[in-house]
Amino acid sequence: MKHIFHLFCLMFVFSSAFPTTWTAPTASGNLFEDLLIVDYWNRRIHDRMPVYYNHLLQGGYLNMPSARMGQEGEMGAGLSYVPPYHTYNLRFQVLERLEISGNYRVFRGIRDPVLSPYGFGDLSDKGANIKFAILKPEESDYTLPGLAVGLEDFMGTSAFKARYVVFTQVFLPQNLEISLGWGWHRIRGLFGGIHWVPFRQDSHPLLKNLALVAEYDAIPYCDPHIEKHPKGRDKKLSFNYGIKYRLGDFIDLSVGQVRGSKFAFSAAANYNLGTTKGFLPKIDNPMPYQAPRNIEPLGERRPEMALVQDLVYPFRKQGFDLIKMDISPNCEGEITLRMHVENRIYRTQGEIRTRLNHLLSNLSPPNIDHIIVVIEAEGLPLQEYRFAGRFLHAFGAKEIAAPELNVLSPVVDVSFSNPSCSRIIFDQPRNRFNLELFPKMNTFFGSSSGKFKYLYGLHLAFDGYLFKDIYYTLLLGYTFASNLEDVKDIDRLNPSQLINVRTDIVRYYHQRGITLDQAYLQKNWNMGKGWFSRVSTGLFEEAYGGIAAEILFYPVCSPLAVGVEGAVLKKRTYQGLGFTNKIRKLEGFVPTYRKFLGQQYFVNFHYDCQPLNMDFHLKWGKFLAKDWGTRLEVTRYFESGLQVCFWYSRTNAKDYINRSRYQDRGVAVSVPLDLLYTHSDRKRWGYGLSAWLRDIGVSAYTGDPLFKAIRESRQD
Repeated sequence: MKHIFHLFCLMFVFSSAFPTTWTAPTASGNLFEDLLIVDYWNRRIHDRMPVYYNHLLQGGYLNMPSARMGQEGEMGAGLSYVPPYHTYNLRFQVLERLEISGNYRVFRGIRDPVLSPYGFGDLSDKGANIKFAILKPEESDYTLPGLAVGLEDFMGTSAFKARYVVFTQVFLPQNLEISLGWGWHRIRGLFGGIHWVPFRQDSHPLLKNLALVAEYDAIPYCDPHIEKHPKGRDKKLSFNYGIKYRLGDFIDLSVGQVRGSKFAFSAAANYNLGTTKGFLPKIDNPMPYQAPRNIEPLGERRPEMALVQDLVYPFRKQGFDLIKMDISPNCEGEITLRMHVENRIYRTQGEIRTRLNHLLSNLSPPNIDHIIVVIEAEGLPLQEYRFAGRFLHAFGAKEIAAPELNVLSPVVDVSFSNPSCSRIIFDQPRNRFNLELFPKMNTFFGSSSGKFKYLYGLHLAFDGYLFKDIYYTLLLGYTFASNLEDVKDIDRLNPSQLINVRTDIVRYYHQRGITLDQAYLQKNWNMGKGWFSRVSTGLFEEAYGGIAAEILFYPVCSPLAVGVEGAVLKKRTYQGLGFTNKIRKLEGFVPTYRKFLGQQYFVNFHYDCQPLNMDFHLKWGKFLAKDWGTRLEVTRYFESGLQVCFWYSRTNAKDYINRSRYQDRGVAVSVPLDLLYTHSDRKRWGYGLSAWLRDIGVSAYTGDPLFKAIRESRQD
């Protein structure tokens, strides 16, 4: 204890000997000096101590954590070498106060007694960590210390589990950060750490991101119950120290000495995918419509066909397809123009509104009293915008601003025109053919034949509409690189004793050449007053095809949605386009086969918590392996369009891993493809990973879910 106190006192006194402070300019009424004062206070307000990460990619030092964490939406990936382990790390800042990370440790030199003979390599262990900040140092402008509590390795085998509470004080003028905490289990008792960034305010860019780090390591390495690796139990010193360096804004490097005799190294890449505007500027997006402006009244000089031509081409250039237009007078003599518009490229309601405001204010006739714009996606009318003609022209004349027009033009549930008093002036079929190219990727961690197995290729997607409003999609796949040939579809340690509805998925990935991964039709309906429905049929995924239906109640301006869905499915053969009526079930390790017609049906509850930018989904019903239960999904969505989903399923199926009953859980990421484009696009690429590949809590994909399509179009 005395050594820790002396270390922190020495570091604090040493850093205080080189204070870095700003001197505020004295106000004298001179404009230039006033601008200097403004600049001074701006720098003071936005001045922040950089956050560095430990060997597990948590906010911290070398082995010990701190109370600090990154910005929400930030993601990190890295590796570290801390003898005798190689560790691969992932990190995600879910919320401002919530940091989640995962680790994959490899025990160097220790063979797995069961899997190593099959090519698995050294023994390994997976872990997940979570840290919650009760108080962040930045919230008090570094006046008060930050306070956080954390759990390390709280899932799986928990071989490296730890619990801790930690305080972190930042001394900004001294470029210093000090932490003290208390831990349980692997981190036992008092621990602490210190960061000093001596050149943080130096003008030289190569020096300002250099940090010196020291910590008191509270892990009792000599205890074999705590330290699992025999070569990791030597400890000559409890103090670790090292150097950290941030290359640019993305790459973190760290070298240091741990346990008094071992050299440690780590490298990580960090990027905020939640707030990014994209890797490329949207230079191919059109500017909101401005000219030519045509507000000629509807009549002899501007007949209806001229109005149609005035609208169709500008709408198309702005990213919309004009599907249908009709005109209907009411009993007061007011004229309403109704337009059905397919949104091709925009993901948010804000973008849609901006484009519509400028288009209609510059092109609508002044003798049209009301304009209703019905927005559609995938052939589904989602919602309608109701514009009053006088407000549109006031906006076009710059008499009111966009926020005022948005308030005066509400979004409401879709209404339907009366065929007896409305007249169709334009009707065209939807786009019959679109083409999209995006990555194909499947991965397996912890296979008996290797720790990391992969399949990389490309997907070529065709989609469009048949018979006016029946949506179709055709997904072709081609594999360029794969090492899945020796991956078996039976777990050598814990074979699933349920019917194998998902654990045999690797057999589908063994196919060579061009594969047909999806081919289905989907018909969507808006039944009015917030009710939606869909029917889909075809090949839904690599393993299943069939027929599915869904009904959803999701009114405009409601954060809550309720629905039901069901599907009857047949299992696809491992090669070709056929189906089989049998499915495998293991008795121990012995395969048996049973008749199978898949059924899944659920009651769904959805809640969009906009203050937190989170969706909550609860699914209850019958899953594909005939197990009954619930699945909870929590999705965090960001301004960039990034979505990260965490799920947990609990059913009545009895599935055991290492003699413990298993319930399915995992994480999925959905990334908008337009982050890589120079134009906006609604297409996405998704990737999901379960803790284990099992058959419990499994449901097949059965087409585009209604809630997802509707909520995204209503997102501001």
